[in-house]
Amino acid sequence: MPATRPTPILLTPDEQRRSRRPRVLLTGRLVYGPDRLTLDCVIRDLTPEGARLKLAGSAILSGPIVLIEVGSGMSHACEVTWRRLPEIGVSFLSSEDLASTAEPESDLSRLRRMWQDARAR
Repeated sequence: MPATRPTPILLTPDEQRRSRRPRVLLTGRLVYGPDRLTLDCVIRDLTPEGARLKLAGSAILSGPIVLIEVGSGMSHACEVTWRRLPEIGVSFLSSEDLASTAEPESDLSRLRRMWQDARAR
């Protein structure tokens, strides 16, 4: 009887990362572009390094991009690492807690107002 070869396992881009992302179902809001446009999204996977997002609409996301976690008030400056619409993957460049104090009229205070508006919905 001839020897059989094992079937190769093909990994998707999601499975090629160093660590698995815990699955979550959180409300998010993307703030993007120089005009600070917003787009609602669902956060599907989340780690301290990045997230998988399901977009609520179609948009061409141009930098800079910030993800706001509506429930926790965390904001993440991020960059898009992959796209398979309606989902995208982002890696976090930096993170801020919007519940902490910020100077009036700073970029962080504008993000805080966007977070508070999203929570009020």
